[in-house]
Amino acid sequence: MPDIVVMRRRIQLITLDCALVIAEEGSILGASRRIGIHHSALSRRIRDLEHSLATKLFDRHAGGVQPTPAGAGFLRRLRRILGDLDSTLAMVRTGQGAQPDSPGSGNDLLPQASEFLDAIADLIRSRPDIALRLVETKHSASRLP
Repeated sequence: MPDIVVMRRRIQLITLDCALVIAEEGSILGASRRIGIHHSALSRRIRDLEHSLATKLFDRHAGGVQPTPAGAGFLRRLRRILGDLDSTLAMVRTGQGAQPDSPGSGNDLLPQASEFLDAIADLIRSRPDIALRLVETKHSASRLP
């Protein structure tokens, strides 16, 4: 795990934001215009990020870029994580961060549900030979652990 901690400390938040904008724009040039960073500097940032992760995030072609399967998974999780960070920063800014969540308040249920659904989606993509069937029950939310 120490290698991941070192990697996390080397990756800049702005670079992660840039990766999301590139995916949204579908091109480095379009993203560079939107962000206000020269396209060559933006391309270098993403190349360095891919090098740090030892994973290719985007397939580059004449018409722009497209996330690789690994890149799509990374970007999906990154959107959720940065969304959680934005929510946390907004909560602190409005003064709501002063009161800790009470046990069983359900405030941590949404991130857990999101992680669960991401895990199911990853399983479905990685194991097409397995069929999943989700069944709705009539248990109330108060009975959840």
